[in-house]
Amino acid sequence: MLENYFGSAPNTTEEQKRRLLAVQAALELLKATLSDTNDGNGVEYQLKTAEKYVSSLADAIQTAVEKERKK
Repeated sequence: MLENYFGSAPNTTEEQKRRLLAVQAALELLKATLSDTNDGNGVEYQLKTAEKYVSSLADAIQTAVEKERKK
């Protein structure tokens, strides 16, 4: 979904690639979580919830991956 966000591959830094993967993982987790809820809230609520958590979730994923990579 976000594969070409930073443009063509030769211009994309490793840091950008790692961040993009973390954001994609966060979006997939949020998508699965929000699609599985049956709490009666509408799409607007779900989008605001996703917006609220995507950055911090991506940060946590990236931190965990970087920690494993350094082992």
